[in-house]
This record gives sequence, structure tokens and C-alpha cells, in this order.
Amino acid sequence: MKPTWQGVYPAVTTKFTSSGAIDPEGFIKGIRAQIDAGVHGIIVGGSLGESSTITHDERIELLHLAKSVAGNVPVIVNIAEGATKSTPDSA
Repeated sequence: MKPTWQGVYPAVTTKFTSSGAIDPEGFIKGIRAQIDAGVHGIIVGGSLGESSTITHDERIELLHLAKSVAGNVPVIVNIAEGATKSTPDSA
């Protein structure tokens, strides 16, 4: 998919449970609300929010969850890490 980079691409918030785990149902509900409102794309794990506090695996989980409901709406994921030691191995 080649995005047109026009329109509205909100950086969505991540929903968490009271124990600190990702709340898949709450997150998907938020994504659906954005899509129903007519956004042109979705940004997951934005750089000014929880990006610095979630793990790489959680970021991938959010990407998969968003893509599972996004249909033809482009999904962009922030890949920034707070420390080089946190980056996944590329081997």
C-alpha cells in the first residue's frame, strides 16, 4: 500500500489494563472510533506518548492489533527507542 500522505493521521493512545498490560479490546475500540470518524491513517506508539515506555514486543503487538481492524487505512508505527540497548537484534 502506498499512502498519499494527505489528510488526518492521528497518533492514537494505547489503552492499558490496571496491571499495566496492553488492553487489546480497548485499543481496538479506539482504532475503530478513529476509522469510523474518517481518518486517513493511524500512527501507533507516537513519539510524545508511551513510545518511550513500551517494549519492542508491545510495539509489534500494537501494530498487529491496529492492522487487524484498519482495512485499507495505512498504519504507521513509531520505531524509536529510549536507549540503544533497547533496540532489537538485527541478526
